[in-house]
Amino acid sequence: MRKIAKQDEQIKELKEGWQRCQADFENYKKRTESQKFEMVDLAKADFMTKITPVLDNFRRAFEHLDINDPKIVGLKLIEKQLEEILATEGLTRVDTTCKFDPNLHEAISYEVNKKIPTDTIIAELESGWEYGNKVIKPAKVRVSKGQ
Repeated sequence: MRKIAKQDEQIKELKEGWQRCQADFENYKKRTESQKFEMVDLAKADFMTKITPVLDNFRRAFEHLDINDPKIVGLKLIEKQLEEILATEGLTRVDTTCKFDPNLHEAISYEVNKKIPTDTIIAELESGWEYGNKVIKPAKVRVSKGQ
């Protein structure tokens, strides 16, 4: 009887060890899958950060061109298409129609203005971008400052 009890105890220990091993392996698979998605997200964010200056350059160029010219209209459509592709991948523009927020904006300059409340964004110099819930490039802005 003791031999059977001892073998039953060994079987129980081996079974528990095997179950722990199975659980560890499942956790490992989940962790590596999660890491894979994180790496893909990091790569996408890095790539999009490199693409966003192109949109700023489009905007700057259009400020100096006749937007009614058919060639310019075609270029505007290309710009819009690029923005839509980036948006479908999860990239969104940082809002600059709000008060200055150091988490979203980078103040490049301040302008004293009695008519505009302090810390109001006066102009966007470069667009900022968010990917998911993370700012990957803060918007560069000019901000009002009280006297």
